[in-house]
Amino acid sequence: MNVKIADRVRLAVTLVATLIMVYALFVSRDHITHVAHLIGLGGYQAETLFVLIDLPALVGKAMMLPYFAKRTRDAGRLLMVLSGSLSVVCNVTSGWFGGGIGPAGYGAFVVFMFLLLEWAVVRIKPAAAVTRARNAGGVETQAPTLTSRQIAARKGVETRRRKATAPVSPGMAPVPAPRVETLDAMM
Repeated sequence: MNVKIADRVRLAVTLVATLIMVYALFVSRDHITHVAHLIGLGGYQAETLFVLIDLPALVGKAMMLPYFAKRTRDAGRLLMVLSGSLSVVCNVTSGWFGGGIGPAGYGAFVVFMFLLLEWAVVRIKPAAAVTRARNAGGVETQAPTLTSRQIAARKGVETRRRKATAPVSPGMAPVPAPRVETLDAMM
């Protein structure tokens, strides 16, 4: 399997998982709206409560990306756990009061599958190095890891080499300093 096929399969799996996750959000929205009506909310309050429960979990997930600092990732994890827990409670409560243990289990299953798919999609990585090595017919080799000093030393060598081979411009002739007698005459 070459890299292009692996990337296409990864894209297809990601799209299917994303569609299932969107479906889970719609189901969760219905359950949260049902719980909002049960606790006495009406109108727009009941219809938009899911925005305050499910969407912060997505924000928390985005905050957990490796591009952010550790404190940001920790805050994102906390936001996702709290929001996800509240979503599970609303889904199970809606199922329990809406029909018993079966719908309650379905509500919990929806949130569980959402979290499982989210976990799986983040971990999809094509085995590019292995695939390239197999396609080339060679053995997989790992590039040496360089320290910052080694990188700086290599840059210095490259810079000195480039300066040594650079053409030298003749430029202007040096300007002679004025004579002392000339300076005395000016004063």
